[in-house]
Amino acid sequence: MQIAAAKRAYKNGPHCGDQASYWQRGSVVILCMVDGLGHGKPAEEAALAAVDYVARHHSLPLHDLFAGCDKALRRTRGVAMGIALVDQNAETLTYAGIGNTRAVIFGSGTISLRGDWGIVGAGYRKLCPETLSIHPGNLVILYTDGIKERLDFSGYHGALATDLDRFAEQILLDGGRETDDAAVLVFRNESM
Repeated sequence: MQIAAAKRAYKNGPHCGDQASYWQRGSVVILCMVDGLGHGKPAEEAALAAVDYVARHHSLPLHDLFAGCDKALRRTRGVAMGIALVDQNAETLTYAGIGNTRAVIFGSGTISLRGDWGIVGAGYRKLCPETLSIHPGNLVILYTDGIKERLDFSGYHGALATDLDRFAEQILLDGGRETDDAAVLVFRNESM
């Protein structure tokens, strides 16, 4: 499994409200991107609480996982959150998001995945997971709104795309906004 993450706190402060993590369950890789509302320590606390909840419950169906996390975060300022389930055996990716985290599949082209309105920890109306085919060699990129929404990934082919740590850092450098925390998580799909 090839995966890399990069993050930066607002004004390079000590607390980052944007967090990313991942887990593996058999042939399924769970990718999680979380953006605590605002920035600073309260945003970081909310984001870390969300990641901790997902870490302890990632075997739940996405609807139950988001609903449980929403209840668990009620005493925090809340988060935007996106979760991608990559089933390497089935060659599928299922994505669900609440709020303004973003996800793309990058291969021969770029496919953007959408999230739904709301705040995890303050309620949301619906969750609409989306399932797509994914092929060996495709990159899955999750990022927060601290990265420009319309980032052109076509310039990241070649050597940069083979070093995922450099790839994630370059996305943060090229697309990171100075006015917010920022985080990116990059996963390369490999055949099982």
